[in-house]
Amino acid sequence: MISSLGHRWRHNRWANILAAVVVLLALVTYVNIVLHRRGVAENQTSARLQSLVLLLNEESSLQWKTLADPSIRARVARDTGAIRGRESQILARLATTMAATTNRELVGLISDYHAVLDEQQDLLIVDNTDQAVNVERSKTDPQLRALSDRITRLASGAASEADKASATANYVLIVAMLLTAVMIGALLRRFDRAHRAAAASAAELLRQERAALQLANENAATIRHQAEHDALTGLANRGLFIERVQQALRAGEPAVMFVDLDDFKRINDSLGHAAGDALLIEVARRLRGSVRDNDTAARLGGDEFAILIEGGGADTAISVAQRIIEALAEPVDTGGTQVLTRGSVGIAVAGPDGDATDLLREADVAMYAAKNRGKGQFVVFDASMQDPVRSRVGLEVDLRRALETDEIHLAYQPIVCLNGGGIVGAEALVRWTHPSQGMLSPAAFLPVAEASGLILPLGRKVLELACAQGVRWLADRPGSDFVISVNLSVHQLQHRGIVEEICAVVSDAGLPPAALMLEITESALVHDGELVASQVERLRALGFGVALDDFGTGYSSITHLQRFRVDQLKIDRSFVAADDGVCEAVLRLAELLGLETVAEGIETAEQARRVRDFGCKYGQGYWFAKPVAPDAFEELLNAPDRMLAA
Repeated sequence: MISSLGHRWRHNRWANILAAVVVLLALVTYVNIVLHRRGVAENQTSARLQSLVLLLNEESSLQWKTLADPSIRARVARDTGAIRGRESQILARLATTMAATTNRELVGLISDYHAVLDEQQDLLIVDNTDQAVNVERSKTDPQLRALSDRITRLASGAASEADKASATANYVLIVAMLLTAVMIGALLRRFDRAHRAAAASAAELLRQERAALQLANENAATIRHQAEHDALTGLANRGLFIERVQQALRAGEPAVMFVDLDDFKRINDSLGHAAGDALLIEVARRLRGSVRDNDTAARLGGDEFAILIEGGGADTAISVAQRIIEALAEPVDTGGTQVLTRGSVGIAVAGPDGDATDLLREADVAMYAAKNRGKGQFVVFDASMQDPVRSRVGLEVDLRRALETDEIHLAYQPIVCLNGGGIVGAEALVRWTHPSQGMLSPAAFLPVAEASGLILPLGRKVLELACAQGVRWLADRPGSDFVISVNLSVHQLQHRGIVEEICAVVSDAGLPPAALMLEITESALVHDGELVASQVERLRALGFGVALDDFGTGYSSITHLQRFRVDQLKIDRSFVAADDGVCEAVLRLAELLGLETVAEGIETAEQARRVRDFGCKYGQGYWFAKPVAPDAFEELLNAPDRMLAA
């Protein structure tokens, strides 16, 4: 019997090998499906944990809003409740993908953290600010950091497990394919030796040639599709879109719509690029569903989309635009987080001599007009819209020229010691003397500089002028602690070479680093936070001072002040002018954190006395002097009795 079985195996061994290959492929397919599902579950766990960290930090930042405005306590309580509800939803979802013990541990840690937050909020409600600050420093912040670290480790572990599952699936697939290739190769060789004849060989060669040709055609089609479509959304890309617009122009007078998502950068910065990509994919899906079959939807880049409407004129384009705005108004789920977004739409209809480039530009101009009118709406292009664009472009051209001439100059506003009245420093403020428009304030040209990228050369010029002037003043006052303050924009801080650039300018001017105070705004702390924190730390390590400007008007929180170490807080003029106790609370907070303070916008002797009595050391504002030219500032330095003590 054994002999009979052996004979049957040898007789059918190639059929058995083929069967084994089929079984192996089926097994590999099953294993890959299991591993990939595991990877997806771990990735979802990681994303939910990251969302949980964001919610915990947002809940922490809410606590101190009642200090600035007691009237919003009820709203803060509601917002806190809403956040905790979202945290509970995330924890419920995590219970389906995390180990039960880990989930229970996480729920316990969060419950403990909520108890401390509630204790701190109770103290704030009864205006026990000092004890609330102590609770923040001794309990809330350490627990938040520990909880954030624990959740971050869990998220990293989940991401790591997802990577391992994916890698394992790939390794299994590679090994199985290699074994399969070996088996199939042996099978084909056996078949070739046993059965191939001249005619069969020729037929096989012909079959292989046809298969190769088909594969080449399929690969060419795939490559062509990839070259003409956006990799993330699958929509047509800019090149294909312009080509189709040109074809439509030859056939008639089409319409083009330019669609730009409103406040997309805020979503990207707060939820991360993965959530931003998920939002873009969903927007692309909704755009496809809002246009007709013969129309073309394209992604031009970033959060910019375009629609080609072939035939129908302005009425059809308006109807499509209305559908798009309604579709984009619906909430979008970006991996467990519901976000709201809107789109601004610009419409341009081609004329008899239309050009694709002009049509796109006109739609772009109309889109910006829609944003200026309040966003979330559409505007049809007309010729009058070109005037603001030409003005903006003209101002940009003039600014480029001004950077190479003497039109850009600085005014200096003194910073005064409130106890003695002497000038201890100056803030350098940029001004532009336009040849035809006269003196322009920063508000007139800084937005143009930021939008065009000229903010970097403009910032360098301001730094060069301020450092050169500071060297002259210090030379006349050897041994003085006089400090020049210069503002750094968000764009400058995001420039990875800014530290080296500042060092080069200061070194060329011969100004000691300690004589330069670099002022940043609170909004800079939430744009590329890790990069900005690194840049600030490097500057402070090199001996430069760093001040947080307009404190209290942006994204203030103790967490930010602890994460982004600065040397000085500049209290915003709105707090200085108000007599509601907020200024005193902010100054005491600065004292607890060991930060030097400057009160901005002091306009009366009473304001100067009040902030001094609250513990503020320095002041700045019209009560002492307006921003003046260097010569006029020199007169103030030489006549310090003009600076009134508080």
